[in-house]
Amino acid sequence: MNQITIRRLDPLVVESLKRRAAEAGRSMEEEARKVLSDAVVESGIAQQRLALARLNETRKEIFGDRVFPDSSAEFRKMRRERTRAIERWALQRRRNPQS
Repeated sequence: MNQITIRRLDPLVVESLKRRAAEAGRSMEEEARKVLSDAVVESGIAQQRLALARLNETRKEIFGDRVFPDSSAEFRKMRRERTRAIERWALQRRRNPQS
């Protein structure tokens, strides 16, 4: 597991961290770990939310409020047709390897 050392923390920060840890029933180290992890995760989530908002804005600029139909059935149909065509081709090759 990785370790870090943080020097020159403000005594007020250390005392607040001790108090916060005691209130949560954790050691100061556990509390510091949780605070750092939460801050990093929250930052990542905030960045993802911002990217999603930009993506939605761009989509709206391009397409407006248009709603597109679900095309998954059409893709499945195309995939089945392609698979059948490949199977026919492979069967022909097995029957007539010279072609």
